Amino acid sequence: MAWSGDRNAAVRIITEIVRNAVDHVGKGIVELTLSADEDDVLFIDVTDPRPGDENLDEALAGGHETGLWLVRRLGGEASWFPAESGPGKTIRVRMQPPSETGSTTSAVEAP
Repeated sequence: MAWSGDRNAAVRIITEIVRNAVDHVGKGIVELTLSADEDDVLFIDVTDPRPGDENLDEALAGGHETGLWLVRRLGGEASWFPAESGPGKTIRVRMQPPSETGSTTSAVEAP
């Protein structure tokens, strides 16, 4: 995939949100989709069969001890929406290209 951003940060984000989905989904399929648009913005989508709720909104705004805190710290902007096919939800992380974030490396200790 041609994306000029911090690939190490992207891999850590992917690991965090996929692990979170697997830990919480129970039975069902977790799907990962990566895409980059014409502006070199990376989209990381993780879809699982669990519906979103107000607890998810709280987690997206969460504190220092959440995996989504790490996503934000690594330069990702997380949101969610209902899955396009069937029940469930998609967590989307948007990562800007380096020219807009001002940095090409990330050093963050895991919580």
